[in-house]
Amino acid sequence: MQISPRTIRSLPKADLHSHIDGSIPARELFTIARNHHRKLLSSDGTELENLSAFTKHVEGSGYDSLLENIIERFHPITGLLQTEGALRDAGVSYVKAQKAEGVVYAEGRFAPQYHASEGLSLDDVIESMAEGLAEGAERYGVKVALIVAIGRESAPQLGEQVARAACRNRAVVALDLGGPEAGNPPQKFERAFRLASSSGLRTTIHAGEDAGSAAKDMEYMRAAIAMGADRIGHAIRLAGDRELVSTVREKSITIEMNPVSNMVLGKIRSPRDLSIDSLLHEGVKVTLNSDDPALWRKGGLSDVYVGVCRAYGFGMKTVDLLVENSFNGSFSRDGDKEALIQEYRRARARQS
Repeated sequence: MQISPRTIRSLPKADLHSHIDGSIPARELFTIARNHHRKLLSSDGTELENLSAFTKHVEGSGYDSLLENIIERFHPITGLLQTEGALRDAGVSYVKAQKAEGVVYAEGRFAPQYHASEGLSLDDVIESMAEGLAEGAERYGVKVALIVAIGRESAPQLGEQVARAACRNRAVVALDLGGPEAGNPPQKFERAFRLASSSGLRTTIHAGEDAGSAAKDMEYMRAAIAMGADRIGHAIRLAGDRELVSTVREKSITIEMNPVSNMVLGKIRSPRDLSIDSLLHEGVKVTLNSDDPALWRKGGLSDVYVGVCRAYGFGMKTVDLLVENSFNGSFSRDGDKEALIQEYRRARARQS
């Protein structure tokens, strides 16, 4: 029997890999723009006046080219979120969207460097987003943690500045590395990640999503592991290297998979290309996540679970494993993890 979207949506879940700026519905972006007397603009200053124009800009010539020019395609969003008030509203909207998916614990990530072009400091940007997430958490009853990301196309020195700003804010739980992967290996920012780890932050690194070739994907995943990453985002080709699978399992590294995103962006043809079933069988801590759920249809976390279950023929027993992997792999405290797992198990018992 196929698992319905309603069943999945009703279950308490965690989303460990979602970009805040890619998780805010377009209608809410226009509301934020109106409330703060701003506009959604492309990088050349063209105003995107309505939902159709915004969608056309983000989709471009096709989603399969989004990663190659992601900074330009996200510019209307990052350009909008340049004030403290707009950033706070974005944080609230992010939590609202997670609530609608049945998420009870979310780790939202964003790169503050893209929100500091109109005078805000990195500290101001991070604090404003943290305040918005806190307000959203209180309003919608979702536990939320903040992950600060470095845009990897930037200079290592800027990465260190971002890392230091992340360390100064108590709401931040981890440092991430995102953005254009090809030509920007993780070790480019090794010093930034050492700074984060020495200050007590956890680490997660995008690796093996689009490094340019299969060999580079593997190389970047190994580099992320060598840098001590607690989690790896995407890791599309992980299952193709048994030695790497063994290393990930032995080091208890959690994998943040994003199957719907990978398909939309043309990196895989089907969730089956990720070999999630074999990875779970090997004891790898695979988790399912939404990535940028507001940018395409059926991108929400519940749709991700449903799509994966249909592709593999998974039943609720595997859903249980995937959900509990997410809670266990989160950067929350151990006591909070256990409470979240118990909340999930109670919800499952009510379904039986």
